Amino acid sequence: MPQAAAKAGFRESFEQLKQAQKSRKGVPLYLLWVNRPAGRVIAAALRNTRIRPNHVTFAGAVLTYGSLLWLAFGAGADPSSALIGVLLALGYALDSADGQLARLQGSSSAYGEWLDHILDNGRIAVMHVAVFCFLFRNTDYDPVLLASLTGAFLFASSTIFFGGALLDQLRRNAAARAAEQVQAGRQKRNGTPGAVIGRSGRSRAVPGPTNGAAAGTANAAAESRRLMRRSIVTLPVDYGVTCLAFLLLPLPGVFVSVYAGLAAAHVLMCAAFLPKWRSELLGLA
Repeated sequence: MPQAAAKAGFRESFEQLKQAQKSRKGVPLYLLWVNRPAGRVIAAALRNTRIRPNHVTFAGAVLTYGSLLWLAFGAGADPSSALIGVLLALGYALDSADGQLARLQGSSSAYGEWLDHILDNGRIAVMHVAVFCFLFRNTDYDPVLLASLTGAFLFASSTIFFGGALLDQLRRNAAARAAEQVQAGRQKRNGTPGAVIGRSGRSRAVPGPTNGAAAGTANAAAESRRLMRRSIVTLPVDYGVTCLAFLLLPLPGVFVSVYAGLAAAHVLMCAAFLPKWRSELLGLA
């Protein structure tokens, strides 16, 4: 993030984050339109305070894990249990804010990224175990059926999370190796690439695009539509949507139906992701 000479205010910080936002490729709608903007607001508000990214990470963990412990051991099927969904959604917003605050304050670190991933991975297991405990205490469903449902959700969601995170890291490693190879090739040629040299030894210009502006606009529009479709398709596997499902805890029967639907979506999406990721990984240098 570019650092301003004077302390930037909320509006300037918000705009800086907006311009430096991560790619929207494959990002579900809730994360794209709700959670990232909410995290952006929190980060911009905290930029000039003594609060650091790791403080925000721990605050989010307290909200998330505390609400899940309440779900497992104390919550009943009453209106107050809907607060768990609110607390989980707020914890998710803080999870988005810590990385954005790190960019604003220039304090990104390997430890911070590691801590964020550890807590994110842990909450998946704790969440579905807590759901099992809540339903076991408050409903008459067969425990084996509940264990199968929550276990399938846990397996699919943890596989998607860990597989996606590792895939991103392997992509970065491959890109770094490719960049090193290009740099080494340029050094061997002892010069910077300029005009393209043909076999005759004469310089030939690289033809520029015809109707480039129109083609670029059309391509951009098509890509935007493709990304929007992908964001809609992946919406059911967004952690934020799962958080919102907990607003239905006062109605256990309705909650189980929605939870089962989300579990099925995670299983199907996991089954679709794995062969796609395999093909991509086999193609990496």
